[in-house]
Amino acid sequence: MKVPLGITTLHLSRKSALLLLLAVGLLGFGGYDYVQQSRAVNDAVAVQATITDARVDRLDGGRGIDYEPEIHYTYRYQGETYTSEQVFPSTGIRTYSDRSKAESIVESYEPGTTRAYVSPADPDDAFLIRERTPFPLRAIAVGGVLSVIGVLAGLGAENPGQQELRPASERQPAPRKSWVARHGATIHRLSKQLLGICFAGFWLSMVVLVFGLLNTSSGFGGAPQGIQAELLGPVGLPLIAAFCFWVGMILSLCLYSIWSFTEYQQLRQRLPASKPPSPFRHPSRLVTILGTEDGSLSGYGKRVRLTGWALLIAAGMTTALAYLLYTAG
Repeated sequence: MKVPLGITTLHLSRKSALLLLLAVGLLGFGGYDYVQQSRAVNDAVAVQATITDARVDRLDGGRGIDYEPEIHYTYRYQGETYTSEQVFPSTGIRTYSDRSKAESIVESYEPGTTRAYVSPADPDDAFLIRERTPFPLRAIAVGGVLSVIGVLAGLGAENPGQQELRPASERQPAPRKSWVARHGATIHRLSKQLLGICFAGFWLSMVVLVFGLLNTSSGFGGAPQGIQAELLGPVGLPLIAAFCFWVGMILSLCLYSIWSFTEYQQLRQRLPASKPPSPFRHPSRLVTILGTEDGSLSGYGKRVRLTGWALLIAAGMTTALAYLLYTAG
């Protein structure tokens, strides 16, 4: 599918078109929710509310266990009585993976009188905490990243990574091998073995962690303070082991990427005289190759695809680890 875009044209595959549709949906919903929350926060007026019930609800979903502060209250505005259970000025609910954060909100709204906020344009939807939730900005950020990926895929060449290679004997003169190239077989073997060991060790640590949580007196739904107190116990040790194995997987992927990039450089020397631009210097070509199936790529394209995915997975795992450490701190 061809889509005109200014002075150029996007060549979109079915995957790229679906990705752009998802990106537009996230950008639209995130932008709408951000505007709605901003308007509610800026235009809200304070009213007196009566808390009738306040508790923490446990939600078991596909991503794991989340906790929602559920607060029921009544309030009067311009002579009318309303009921609400909305805590933030958002179209959706806000949940927490840490029970203590949800409990801290509920503890601030024990049954009794408190202050709520009402938008004059929509008095049915009051809220208790006058601040925006982070969801709209997260949706906009994810939609922005997906839109960039989709546009780069559309700007790339239609059939990159399909160039046939010349025989290795035709390389004249023979290039001087780097240290990585000379020890490539060893580096490749060690990176794969380390990745396998760390992958198995990480999931084994997760299993031990589950049994450790089940054996605590409070279990999954108990107070997190009691679990944190035994950092070197049946919960803390599996967490430390899982952290180490996770870092080991990142290092093994980086090691594999170094070896794979060296292989890519050697294969690139076997391309015909009219070499295409390097995918690692032209993101649009790299994104297109990453989304192409192996059966449609030459040996050169397959090496680019493996190298790119290894780097992306290592970067994603590093980002996830940094985010977890930041939230834990």
